[in-house]
Amino acid sequence: MEQAGTLQRRGGRYEFSFEELKLTVRGAHPEWVLTAAAEIIADTEKLRLQGKLDELSMLVEMGEADEMDVDDANYAVEGRFQALPQCSVVLGDTDYRWVSRQGRDPNQKRVPPVERVHRENAHLPGAD
Repeated sequence: MEQAGTLQRRGGRYEFSFEELKLTVRGAHPEWVLTAAAEIIADTEKLRLQGKLDELSMLVEMGEADEMDVDDANYAVEGRFQALPQCSVVLGDTDYRWVSRQGRDPNQKRVPPVERVHRENAHLPGAD
């Protein structure tokens, strides 16, 4: 398994490092740090992928790539940023499914961030 990022407590503050982007986020609470890091990583990836789409479009105009390459790149962007974010979560012996806020039922007064699932259903397709 390859480590993508680390969250550590240093001197009473939390620090998240994501070496791939040379990103370091520091803050007083882990949820603040992870929220900020997630937003920065997502925005950076959107910009990177948009640059790739722009580059492919220019290559198509010059005849060095075809529309299929652009379609593949668009499909990858849609699959990552237009899909409803969800993950599997393990807290102790119990497995949960986490769904991002935009996917939760707005009619409930208190929307739970996680939903309990049975151990045999813990691996959700697309939730890794």
